[in-house]
Amino acid sequence: MNMKTLIINYKAYEEAFTNGIDIARYSTELSKTSGVSIIVSPPFTILRDTVKIAKTIAQGVDEVDPGAFTAHVTWFELKQAAVAGTLLNHSEERYAHSKNGPIDYAALKMAVDKCAKAGLETYVCVQNLEEAKEILKMKPTGIAYEPPELIGGNISVSNSKPGIVKEFCSLIKENSQSLALIGAGIKGKEDAEKSVELGSDGLLVASGILKTNDYKSVINALVEGLSK
Repeated sequence: MNMKTLIINYKAYEEAFTNGIDIARYSTELSKTSGVSIIVSPPFTILRDTVKIAKTIAQGVDEVDPGAFTAHVTWFELKQAAVAGTLLNHSEERYAHSKNGPIDYAALKMAVDKCAKAGLETYVCVQNLEEAKEILKMKPTGIAYEPPELIGGNISVSNSKPGIVKEFCSLIKENSQSLALIGAGIKGKEDAEKSVELGSDGLLVASGILKTNDYKSVINALVEGLSK
């Protein structure tokens, strides 16, 4: 069985700063013994701290090269921070010119290509199968299906949309070498087990870990479910 992947997205939660380093440290310890690759994705301001203790990816990157681009993040900056890669096109930071506008696939592909050339992994989020079909052509490291209406909620994507999850995983595996990841509403072992049963290579989880009082138990449960 291929090694499964768990990406922990810290978002900009306060807990990212109060518990983030401990979560990164615990994730590394568990990765060594579980056979599951655990990756943390913290805010940019603590990247240089987590990268010393855990496999770390940034929460985003822009398609531009180094230059006069105030407030942009370039592939070069990520290389300097020694991170392993980046998330892209998350529902909260889409590659679109307006909040509800269409994805700028040309710009997104440019970002993916530049990261790949620099040796950086890319994990691209999609909201539906149509987006997945476009993204898989870009050959990112992983593609994560996250229905926006379930993000941060208590209903997991693996239980509420099993048919689409299964179709998504088949689509990615049959047409690319990218990992098929799922996220949104993932909370525990049963959600993780169901995702594997439906064909996923792993999970992208945020509030289910960051907003709990016992993150170790949740991470353990998710890893146990992915290991089945």
